[in-house]
Amino acid sequence: MEGSLAAVAGAGLAAPWPDEVIAVTALLHQRLAIATGYAAVLCGLGAALLERPWPANPADLPTFLTENHAAVLGQSLLFAISSGFLLWFLGSLRTWLLRAEVGGRVSMIAFTAGMVGCGLTLLALGPQLALTLPDRSWIEPATAAMAVDLGYVMLTVAGLPMAVMYAAVAVVSLRDSAFPAWLGWVAAVSAGCTLGLVLALIDPTGALAPQGWLSYVFYLVPVIWLVAAPTVMLIDTSRRPTTTVLQVTVSA
Repeated sequence: MEGSLAAVAGAGLAAPWPDEVIAVTALLHQRLAIATGYAAVLCGLGAALLERPWPANPADLPTFLTENHAAVLGQSLLFAISSGFLLWFLGSLRTWLLRAEVGGRVSMIAFTAGMVGCGLTLLALGPQLALTLPDRSWIEPATAAMAVDLGYVMLTVAGLPMAVMYAAVAVVSLRDSAFPAWLGWVAAVSAGCTLGLVLALIDPTGALAPQGWLSYVFYLVPVIWLVAAPTVMLIDTSRRPTTTVLQVTVSA
């Protein structure tokens, strides 16, 4: 017996949208998912603007945390939100890389390493957030200094899986043309810069100190990639023709 859309509607179900509307909606969702890369960058930049030089003397930490409570809390939350947006962007990045690589082994390395890096970043924010909780005046300066150092080390170590992610993206870009070659090289340089930040733990002073000029340069290169990658993805997506993504057939 042949069914009909009228019969479906009569059964209390809304008639399906036209295929063109469904295709446009799916394309919009795809672009919004890609644009989360921009949101991650904006939140990260906002957090960087809230950076305040932490005192070297542990005895000065209570005063510093009291005077800069809003900045420390805001920075931590913005970094956390940035990691959330980056987690969402990684889903789009995974799909993009898998489209180019046969087998998808290196693409999955990039996706997994990025997820691990985001997870470690969120964990690293824990000690800093703990210092912003109400009534923290009872914390000894030495304990607060240990929390600050722990957060710094964890945040720096989170750069190792991120370096692996950038390296894997560079491989799929340069070998399989997932991204243009120039963007693949930016990813390769980003991997080196991120690894350099991790190696700075050996001697975190001078130019590679947390507020050192070279550390800011090393942070800047991955930011350039994170802005350029979604831009390339969105431009390529806009050039693709809108196709029908769903066909409904009612039969019995």
